Amino acid sequence: MKARSFRIVAIFAMLVLLLAIWAIGLQAAPEVAAVVQRQEVGRVFSVDFKSPHPAPASWNETYTFPGAEFVRLHFSSLDLAPGDKLVVSSPDGNQAWEYTSRGVNGNGDFWSFAIDGDTVQVALSAPSGKSNGFKIVDVGYGTVALDKGTDVPEVVNDTDGRQPIACHTGEAVVDAAQKPVARLLFTVKRTQYLCTGELIRGNQDNMLITNAHCMDNQTEVSTLEARFNYQYTDCAGTVLDTPVSFAGGTFLKTNSEKYSTRGKNIGGGLDYTLLTLQGSPETTYGELIPTSEDAIVGNWMNFIQHPAGRPKEIGYWENENYIDRCDIHTVNMTYGSAAPNSQIGYACDSEGGSSGSAITRASDGKVIGLHHYGGVDDGINSATMMSFICADAGNYLDCDTE
Repeated sequence: MKARSFRIVAIFAMLVLLLAIWAIGLQAAPEVAAVVQRQEVGRVFSVDFKSPHPAPASWNETYTFPGAEFVRLHFSSLDLAPGDKLVVSSPDGNQAWEYTSRGVNGNGDFWSFAIDGDTVQVALSAPSGKSNGFKIVDVGYGTVALDKGTDVPEVVNDTDGRQPIACHTGEAVVDAAQKPVARLLFTVKRTQYLCTGELIRGNQDNMLITNAHCMDNQTEVSTLEARFNYQYTDCAGTVLDTPVSFAGGTFLKTNSEKYSTRGKNIGGGLDYTLLTLQGSPETTYGELIPTSEDAIVGNWMNFIQHPAGRPKEIGYWENENYIDRCDIHTVNMTYGSAAPNSQIGYACDSEGGSSGSAITRASDGKVIGLHHYGGVDDGINSATMMSFICADAGNYLDCDTE
């Protein structure tokens, strides 16, 4: 009996100890999980539409997808002779995109740019008599209005200090830094997403940088619509400027969002992707200059973004009173799944869709970080330090050293 009583007492004591440890754990500050902020805005559904084959001289069709906030069409087998064209437009014609030959990707397979609303018109003009027409195999069904966005997930520290970019375009540094920033709309498997990206100086023209957790391969880049100048012309946010869209071009390089220490796969955790855009957006909007110089705690910064896909905004102030300037709070940190010591932290506000935004120095507009995490610590969002990205990207990026 004594031995059994001893065992019971010992087990009871162990339970008491475990409960005490558990209680201490409850009183400890909760761990805040880092949030990657790619914004879901739509789904992809299979369809089976096609034009007559061979294509007639003139043909059009209207497609309605009840309840859709926006529509994108996935074309395949587009094959038009010289002089023939395909136009995808809104019913009123205010939004219209023209495609020729074998489409923007040159192989007959591409996603049309977004049309707001649930109805699109497809018009085929083929006077040559030599075109084979097209097939439509998928529809991107928008569940969120692109001009309004959604409020979640949102990482606002204290109160929201963001403003329409027009509030600060009178400052030369801000104006130059905001022009290369674009809203990115793209498809990953069966979902439509939004992020932010910007033209950046490198070894190829029209190079754009964004997060790897936004897109990280050629298939996804080939679905991209990068929309520039999507912003209000006034600080009150009442009049929209005229946006211009460009298609994704060539996937160049990526570094994964999650750092790995397994076997030979040590690395990753910088969360960036480099790609090119078709056309010449750089000629109009310029490019940002990355720097390998480390960020410094206390330095002022700007956080230009398309939160939830809304017209361009700037994180300039940390709160709605417009008193505390956005600045660097931490450097050389390890947040979330990032590479060790690769992160800077700040209390500038962010939101789903802000992923891929450049963090620029207020003094000269150079890129010191690439935003990717929200809520990494109490009141802190974070970016990968540009010095790490410059070192990893090698010759792809042309980075200043100061």
